[in-house]
Amino acid sequence: MTKSSRPSRVIGTRVPPETRARFAALAARHHLSASSLLAKMVDEVLKTHGDISLGSGGQRSLRETEGDIGVADRITLRLRNGDRALAAERARVRGMKTASYLALLIHNHVRDAAVLPPNELDQIKATGARLAALGRQLRMFGMPNTLSQPASDLGETIARVRREVEAAREAAAALVRRNLISWETGGGRTNA
Repeated sequence: MTKSSRPSRVIGTRVPPETRARFAALAARHHLSASSLLAKMVDEVLKTHGDISLGSGGQRSLRETEGDIGVADRITLRLRNGDRALAAERARVRGMKTASYLALLIHNHVRDAAVLPPNELDQIKATGARLAALGRQLRMFGMPNTLSQPASDLGETIARVRREVEAAREAAAALVRRNLISWETGGGRTNA
């Protein structure tokens, strides 16, 4: 197997833009990409320090090959300019961390699901409970005082509103059930 065909892993670091620009200029001076220069530097440092075993304080890779998907379901993404700020704002509006929001988007996309963020699901549950309480109050309000009392227009209106409230409550409850099932079958809520 040649050196270029061996599987490789990414080592990343964050540096100020000025440092990045200076490093890229140094790499260009040697007719290399910044990535190639960094790889050569890593190789040189490792050569000068001799053999180092992974058990001597180094970190082991949680996933040795891409074929071991599921061993560590962690992935690094590079977002386009401005996407992180937009994602962070949408996550903030939903009361979520950015990573949890992005994981939810990916979950919904790859599983063709419509899972709601946990706090939005909780809001729908609360709305369903309020609708149920309103339906009970309407039922009590719409009951005639005597069985012989004729139904009035108000009574018919209250009965229609009760049916609509009950339909809305049932729709909200069904949405909550579908989302809970999606969370349970999709691996649960994210903790990121």
